Amino acid sequence: MGNSRENWIVSYPDDGNSVCFDMEDISFWYQHRNECLVEAMKACQFPKDFLDIGGGNGITALAMQNAGYDVTLVEPYATGIENARKRGIRSTMQSTLEDYVKQASGEAPAAGFFDVMEHIEDDAAFLKNINLLLAPGGQIMLTVPAFSSLWSENDVQLGHYRRYTLPRLTGLLAKAGFEVTYRTYFFSLVWAPMWLARVLPEKFGIKKNNTPEKKRNEHMAGRPATANLLRKLLSWEAKAIRNKRRIPFGTSCLIVARKTKDL
Repeated sequence: MGNSRENWIVSYPDDGNSVCFDMEDISFWYQHRNECLVEAMKACQFPKDFLDIGGGNGITALAMQNAGYDVTLVEPYATGIENARKRGIRSTMQSTLEDYVKQASGEAPAAGFFDVMEHIEDDAAFLKNINLLLAPGGQIMLTVPAFSSLWSENDVQLGHYRRYTLPRLTGLLAKAGFEVTYRTYFFSLVWAPMWLARVLPEKFGIKKNNTPEKKRNEHMAGRPATANLLRKLLSWEAKAIRNKRRIPFGTSCLIVARKTKDL
């Protein structure tokens, strides 16, 4: 497959995978998200075979692979596939979701897409394709950015179309043939700092470019002591998710759902 932007339906920066690959392993954000996702998989009894749709450089697929799941990374960008293989992801497929559905319709027992759907203009069509991909009763897990009150220039520069709430996601999933079995917000302690750093300055007309250096600073990449402290402060969220408790607010949504009907 070529790398021309016009071939993708996903709004994502051209250098997104390259920039992220340099910091994912030392980012408190990726580390905490992965811990929460693995806890959710265990708590919700996901099957061993799992598709990571749009999984980028494989940082999440690696965490799941290390937890004992047989993960296949499905990623449209060649850079992401190459980086994932460097990480040791055993099964990869360079493909858009639309193309992958054509060859694997109705076969997948489980799939996930993590901070992917906000990059897709027609999220309803995306969920319809996910439905077509899954076997009857198949499970999905997803994460997306939460709350339009946190919308900022950062979202625009990252290629986001929207931020979500749990009720909105639940409604979208119901229309796409899914029943939500668990839902929560997470990254609760990041909400206020994000609003102060991203939203408040824009109210005074101050907008910042989302440079690689800014991204590294926000993820505490290169600041291990601060990153470890943040992970400790957020560690209670992983325990809450392990027990399938709902966290009332945060900067991200996490939802687990089951396919209940074909479309």
